[in-house]
Amino acid sequence: MSGAAELAFFLLGLIAFSIGSRYLDDVYSAIFLVLAGSGLFLIGPNSFLFGVFLASGWAVLSAAVDKAFPAE
Repeated sequence: MSGAAELAFFLLGLIAFSIGSRYLDDVYSAIFLVLAGSGLFLIGPNSFLFGVFLASGWAVLSAAVDKAFPAE
């Protein structure tokens, strides 16, 4: 697969799950994080799964920081 196609799959996973994680509960974001991490471990390097892993990990990190340090 070409580099442009790999970049497109990475951006697709990153953008789709960045937008989708706003509408999901925190538990589902954590489930997607574990599934993407397991897929990366079992399958190996995959640009789409890496994008999903980054996006869902960012959502889980953001939720954890919001709960640990509430703004109010």
